[in-house]
Amino acid sequence: MSTDPQQLAIIKAGLDAICREMAVNLRRSATSSIVREARDFSVALTDAKGEVVAQAECIPIMTAGISLAFADIAELVDVSTLTPDDAFIMNDPFSGGQHLQDIYLFVPIVVGGTVVGFGATTAHHVDLGGMHAGISTQATEIYQEGLRMPLSRFSISRDWENPRGFVRQVVGANVRVPDAVIGDLNAQFAANQTATRRLGELMQRHGVAACTAVMEELKDYSERRFRDAISQVPDGRYLAEEYFDGSAYGVGDVPICVQVEVAGDEMRVTFDGTGAQVLGNVNCPVASTVSAVQSAIRCCIPVEGIDFNEGCNRPIDIEVPYGSVLNPAAPAAVRSRLTPASRVFNAVVRALGEAIPEQAVATGFDTTTAIAVSSLVEGRYQVALEILGGGWGACAEHDGADGLDNPISNCANAPVEALETDFEHFWIDEYAIVDHSGGAGASAGGRGIRRSYVAKQDGVKVAGYSDRHREGPDGRDGGASGAPGAHAIIRADGSSERLSTNYEAVLNRGDRIVVVTGGGGGFGAPPADR
Repeated sequence: MSTDPQQLAIIKAGLDAICREMAVNLRRSATSSIVREARDFSVALTDAKGEVVAQAECIPIMTAGISLAFADIAELVDVSTLTPDDAFIMNDPFSGGQHLQDIYLFVPIVVGGTVVGFGATTAHHVDLGGMHAGISTQATEIYQEGLRMPLSRFSISRDWENPRGFVRQVVGANVRVPDAVIGDLNAQFAANQTATRRLGELMQRHGVAACTAVMEELKDYSERRFRDAISQVPDGRYLAEEYFDGSAYGVGDVPICVQVEVAGDEMRVTFDGTGAQVLGNVNCPVASTVSAVQSAIRCCIPVEGIDFNEGCNRPIDIEVPYGSVLNPAAPAAVRSRLTPASRVFNAVVRALGEAIPEQAVATGFDTTTAIAVSSLVEGRYQVALEILGGGWGACAEHDGADGLDNPISNCANAPVEALETDFEHFWIDEYAIVDHSGGAGASAGGRGIRRSYVAKQDGVKVAGYSDRHREGPDGRDGGASGAPGAHAIIRADGSSERLSTNYEAVLNRGDRIVVVTGGGGGFGAPPADR
């Protein structure tokens, strides 16, 4: 059916508003600080085929992966048989998921007896079992990282709302902090219920047929706009290479090689020459690789006011060698997958910077710096998980931003006061911008941060991962590189220990771990060099 432009705009605004309300409700309902404060979650509405039609502005790598996570729905069930009591859960990195901590939850939205779409949410859960609370940095296979769930259908009333329900019991029995994990899953259910209620109201107001037609038109419109934007990029083959430091895993620098081919209104992205998968937790599931590529292209393509839904992905063909660090074979460990995924983002941005010079940007400290601080006292775990940002790369128009999580992650700052209210086993005695950490240039790179955690008792365990501790991010067009990051433990007796990019350690009372993130690269030659 043809859609009236005014009605299309009204329904589109309604779909967008639903996703924003989902995000607000998820955050306000969440239990853990990683979801409530850092906002490490994403929400979306899909159509009945499971393709994203609207989303809130949350975590790019998660949102870009929602359609991939739900891609097997048609093979799993007859969608027409679903009821409002059904739900789907998954976190399997080898079947469209990312890493185990990112649990996807889908509920069908049924209007007039017909499935018209799905409410989709994903959140990073503070603990899913595994070798170490929060982050299993020493894992060499997926089985050591925690509870793995393929896309599975279950009954909300029987298997979840019932305290002895199967899904609820399996999840609760396999995690160290069941109150936080169950609480955050309930927050995901709350957001999905918002989607069900609000989409039902929208369809009652405008009609099921009109709303369904708008969903299709929005995807088609985004595809047309995105193809038009791609067609403005000069045809050609653009190459770039990045790497991450594999020394903590017993290997050298691991290359991430990208080839971006532009032909008319289509792009083809390949990764020939990328390093093989690693015996460690730093492999990147293919869904995360694809999501990083999509996010990078969306950042670089010169188009404004476009809705990023599944239509934007249609002109992009992505091929990733199987068995590489960007498409590992099971049972590879994948917990730190954002390290190579960030290098994918950097490489694609760098390649497209050659094709579209006005969109060029220096490399930022675009790497997730994650730290888990946990304790076990009298059989009770406390697990804090933090994502810390660094300096962003500068561009021709302005300096890089200070202390922000990398663009494909986008987690927020977790306030010191919130953490010290939630947890009893540590306190934070410094949180500061690192002066002069951004690369010099006509536009300076953004500065990193320094954050120090002090143990309030013996036996506090810390674990974490990062990258760019040897060399900082590259500048561009004569700009200087940003400063590297660092992790160190300072003992109560004054002795100190430098940590690698992938570590586990134990703090006793008065010991502290100091986490420093690096700065972004500068853009253009500094004024004194001209």
